[in-house]
Amino acid sequence: MTTVLERPIVFDSVLATVAAVDDLSPHLRRVTFVAPRIAEAVTAGPDQRIKVLLPPPDGSGLTLPEGPDWYTAWCAQPADERFIMRTYTIRALRPEVAEMDVEFVLHGANGPASAWVSQAVVGDELGLIIPFAVDTTSTRGLLHSGVDYVPPATSLRRVLVADETALPALAGILEQLPAAVHATVFVQVPDLRDIRALPTPGTADITWIAPTSDDGPKSLLEALEAAGLPSDVDYAWVAGESSMIKSVRRYLVDVAGLPKVAISFQGYWKRGEAQV
Repeated sequence: MTTVLERPIVFDSVLATVAAVDDLSPHLRRVTFVAPRIAEAVTAGPDQRIKVLLPPPDGSGLTLPEGPDWYTAWCAQPADERFIMRTYTIRALRPEVAEMDVEFVLHGANGPASAWVSQAVVGDELGLIIPFAVDTTSTRGLLHSGVDYVPPATSLRRVLVADETALPALAGILEQLPAAVHATVFVQVPDLRDIRALPTPGTADITWIAPTSDDGPKSLLEALEAAGLPSDVDYAWVAGESSMIKSVRRYLVDVAGLPKVAISFQGYWKRGEAQV
């Protein structure tokens, strides 16, 4: 897939092999993939989106897409004959050793990607659609390159809101936070045992929400309403389930007074629907 903007943006498919599987918490598993072409991959930002490709429901083998019109051809296929495609985040890219980490939320067999990763072992293969050229010269170029976290260069006080599906992107964002920047962070996970360290060169106040906890708010919106926000917030990034994003964005605009243009948001999934 090639998009012409200020610079060409190129994504392509690769067949990747599982090199390692690590459980980070009860509901999050990190998989390290290797493939020769990963050595040529690049990213445009810490929440870089990619596609994970799994074999079709009819049980046939995985055929990687080819050519600029692959998506149109994929859509035209019967649903049970086309490969399964899901969106994930590059958690870490190590081109010098042709390795890429992707973190998956574990929720049993409820969904093809979770079912696959629940059984994944070293040596397994799947397809990835990853970037080989990105455009970081403008906000438009970054967005078309597959990132949504695009804070202004002048931003010093940020709000970051994520559920468990956006936790890998959030971790990457905090790892790249400039030293002069402060982040007010709200993150929801399924279980208290999913809480983990999120190191950052900047500073961050992190509020964890776990519905299984007996105390505290049960949702990200409740947590924001209870905590309030610093008056000098100049940028917000919100990612996760679609209805959560809508309610949080409405709060940030209507109550916290943040301009709509200062909010980046991305729906990673929608309750009750399969996402690609």
